[in-house]
Order: sequence, then C-alpha cells, then structure tokens
Amino acid sequence: MNKTPFDYFIIGLNHNSADLSLRERVSIPETKMLQAQRQLRTLLEPLETEQVILSTCNRTEFYFYGDDLSNIFNTTLNWLAIYANESIEKIQAHTYKREGKEAVSHIFSLACGLDSMAMGETQILGQLKSATRISKEFGYSGNHLDYLTQKAFNVAKLVRSETNIGKQSISLASLSIQLTKKIFGNLSNCDVLFIGAGEMINLCLNHIAEQNPKSITLTNRNAERGLDLVKKFNGQYFPIVNLNQNLESFDVIISCTASSLPLIGLGAVSTALKKRKNRPIVCIDLAVPRDFEPEVKKLDNVFLFSIDDLGAQIDENMKSRLSSAEEAREIIENNIEEFLVWKEKRKNVPIIQQLKIKTETTSENEVKNAIKKFEKGIPIDAVLSELATKISNKFLHNAYVALKDQNSEKYSEIKYWIKKLYGIDLDD
Repeated sequence: MNKTPFDYFIIGLNHNSADLSLRERVSIPETKMLQAQRQLRTLLEPLETEQVILSTCNRTEFYFYGDDLSNIFNTTLNWLAIYANESIEKIQAHTYKREGKEAVSHIFSLACGLDSMAMGETQILGQLKSATRISKEFGYSGNHLDYLTQKAFNVAKLVRSETNIGKQSISLASLSIQLTKKIFGNLSNCDVLFIGAGEMINLCLNHIAEQNPKSITLTNRNAERGLDLVKKFNGQYFPIVNLNQNLESFDVIISCTASSLPLIGLGAVSTALKKRKNRPIVCIDLAVPRDFEPEVKKLDNVFLFSIDDLGAQIDENMKSRLSSAEEAREIIENNIEEFLVWKEKRKNVPIIQQLKIKTETTSENEVKNAIKKFEKGIPIDAVLSELATKISNKFLHNAYVALKDQNSEKYSEIKYWIKKLYGIDLDD
C-alpha cells in the first residue's frame, strides 16, 4: 500500500471474519483500553494520526485518520499479534481493512446495526458512542474522527426513524422479555433472578430493569463481580451455592454462565414448584452448554426457553428487518456521498483561514498607519483615500504581476481565474 493523503482507515476482526476463540484473544476489556490506546499511539508516533478503538464480544476494530496507511496497518497488526499472543499470519488472515469511502460506509452501517450479528440491534451504537467519547476525552481522537462518528450517529437516528429496521426486536434480551410477558402480562409483579455476570446477563439486566420488576436478584461464582453488577440496579445478591434452595422465590429466572454442566436440575425445579404451590416459573436459558437440564421442560407450569427456542422467533423477526435493510442502505449511501462532499470542502478550511488572517493583518497595519497620520493633523478625507488605495493595491499586487507575464504558459488560465475571483465580466 502506497502512502496516501490524509484519509479514514479501519482495521478489524468481527464475527464474520474470525471465530470466537480468536475474538476472545484480541478483545480489549475496558480496564485495558487506555493502556492499549497509549501503546498504539506510541508505536505510531511521529505519524499524525487520530484513533478510536472499539472492542465488544463480536468485534475489535481500530478507526484511524492519518496519511501513512501502510505504516498504520502494519504497526497495528504487529501490536495486535503481540497483545493476543498469536502469529501475525493468523491475525492478518482474519483481519479486514477499509479505506476512504469504504471506511465511511463501514462505520455508518455499523452504527445502524446492519453489520451486527443481530441485524438492527442498538447495543453496538451505544458501544461506539462510548468508545469515541473515551478516545476524545483522553486526546486520542480529534476533529476528523469526531466529524465521522457524529455523522454516523445522525445516520443511525435517521435510519431508525425512516425504516422498520428496529421495530421487531431480535436481541436475545428483548425476546426474553417478550416471552415472559406472554406468561405474566408484565413484570411489575415478578421477582427476577439472574444467574451469571457476563455481557449477556448485563444486557438482560438493563432490559429487564426498564420493565420495573418487583425485584431483581443475581447469583454467580464471582461474588465481587456479581455484587458490582447488581448494585447498579439496586438488586440483591446471594452466593451460587445457595441457588437450589432459593429457586422457589422467583417467577423469572434468566441464566447465562460458562458452566460445562447444568446448574439446575429437574429435582430442584420440581421441589421449588411444590413450595410455590404450582405458581408458574419462566426460565430463559441463554447458555451454551445449557444451564438447565432439558427434562425441566416437561414440568407443568414451567416455561423453559433455550437458545434453540429463541432461534425460531429470531428468524421470523429477521424477515421483517431484511425487508427494511435495503431502505437503510439507500439512506446510508446518500449520506456517504453527502459526507464525502462535506469532507472535500473541509480541505479548503486552512486556505480560507490563512486568507482571513492575511486580510485582517494587512488591514490592521494600514489602519494603524492611517490613525498615526490622522493624529498628525492630516485631513481625514486624505487619510481615508490613501487607506483605501493602499489596501486595494496590496490585494491586487499579485494579480498585476501575474498579468504582466503574458509569456507564461498558464497566462490564459491566470487571466480566467483573476476575472472569476474578482467578479469581472468574463466576456472579452
């Protein structure tokens, strides 16, 4: 890749280009994000770059604005290989890169949810906003990336207001609520238990909390992590060793752990039902492998839904979103062209600023000289006349010089632009 003018550049891996094990190794947790930003910035110096890093369960992407894309690409890949303790060849084989218009298109599509595993989901928009805010706060992102991401946020808002891309929810968290409402009507009288403290449980907690349930409780293996998570929702906590004896207290149980064996068996749920006098329980098992024994589904008044059960609903809702995807892409494409035109115009800002400075400096100097002459008693008419003449002569000087050189190969072009710039009748 040859050195190019300043432009946008994206490097990344996602659920389409890399498997889960590799995505896990390149994932950058929030606690390590600033360290990663610092390391990468140090490696890229003295290149003039702006950078934003986005890392989620489904993707790790690096957004840049700079002028030496080849160096940026190689440096970032080398850093990522070291960070992930993986060969550069494997990292490169699963990495995509986007430049210029393709980079703009990618980030617009991402913000709109078109590049997500669950098309149209909104979680990625919040994650992108958070990533750009952090980069800007700590000085890693500048005006150019800020312009791009703000435009992406505006496009996402436009797409959601003008298409049905987000009308039918297909996130697992949202579907869990839909299924629960089919049993209980609403969650205001439900006691809800969450098992686990990973990203999926965190997402479900946010969704469930918006429904104002009667109570929220969490249990997991890492008490410190579980307590930190549930306190954000004013919820309660108990150790996972007490899980079976507490099952009877909950109307809704949402579980997603990394356990290799089921945590909740048929016997424990059957006992809980008897203590509840057969009041129903909704169980949402989002874990792979499953946290509930499959036999639990056979119990009356237990509504157990696994990932497979949710899959059919996702497929049905996906059909609705796919029909809106083309509308969304058309909106994105129109906004890409609009953004690129705006970006091209931004290239003139430095020369406009320099022209303004030159104009103001010249005018200020001549005004100062005019004031001195006025103070010496020279008539104001003579001072103002001389002031106008000197200012106009200074701004016309270069044009006069260029027009005198009639032997120049570019004389006709110079003559044309002088007439154009000064608003002179172009007809000879």
